[in-house]
Amino acid sequence: MGKFDNQVVVVTGAGQGAGQKLATRFYEEGACVCLLDINGENLARIEKELKPDQTRFAIYTADVSDSSQVTSAIDDIGKRFGRIDILINNAGVLHKGMIESSPDEHIKLMLGVNLMGPMYGTRACIPYMKEQGGNIVNVSSVLATFPNTGSGAYGAAKAGMIVLTKVWAAELAPYRIRVNCYAPGVLDTPMAEDVIKNRAESKLCQIPLRRFGQTEDVFNLVSFFCSEEAGYITGQTIGLDGGIWATQTPTAAWKL
Repeated sequence: MGKFDNQVVVVTGAGQGAGQKLATRFYEEGACVCLLDINGENLARIEKELKPDQTRFAIYTADVSDSSQVTSAIDDIGKRFGRIDILINNAGVLHKGMIESSPDEHIKLMLGVNLMGPMYGTRACIPYMKEQGGNIVNVSSVLATFPNTGSGAYGAAKAGMIVLTKVWAAELAPYRIRVNCYAPGVLDTPMAEDVIKNRAESKLCQIPLRRFGQTEDVFNLVSFFCSEEAGYITGQTIGLDGGIWATQTPTAAWKL
């Protein structure tokens, strides 16, 4: 038996990276898993590789920044399975741009996917969670609290996720819906491909644990958030970053 038998899990941005890992691992733990992603080809690839039991697996090609697409997918999931137990607002995109040269399209993309998307998904899921309770997991970023030049719109959206996590935790507590968030540093996913390939050593010098995060690290934390062991935890944001910039000299001890 799996840890999440018979629970219905929705993962946005499930076509690659951490989202793919979360979807496949929850499926392996017995859950009914629904994958949302803007890239339908990636979803089809995952389905082909996983060869899932179709009674507890579904894919939806959807742009999370489009309210109507998100609501349509969530309503279909809710009607198909009769409930939603876990929503993981994982979908995210990062493109850098200095504010002076950022076109409207860039700003709308950063805010639409990273901030509005979780709002649309959460709003749509609540009616299907209220009866039995549930868990919502948001994704922030180290850039929300320690931003980079050129990542203003992205960092602002991810900072917003920390605020929304607290607000939703209070708003949804009467329905036994817990809301938590994690803030990743550098994870070994396509989003961090350039950093890991071209600037690995300089980045590792900022991380006390001297390694990049793995997608299994993400699942370990998210599955904890969604377990009974975390039953008294809500409204919290946990850094999943190897201790990045914990001190002014994060890796000095390695030289002793």
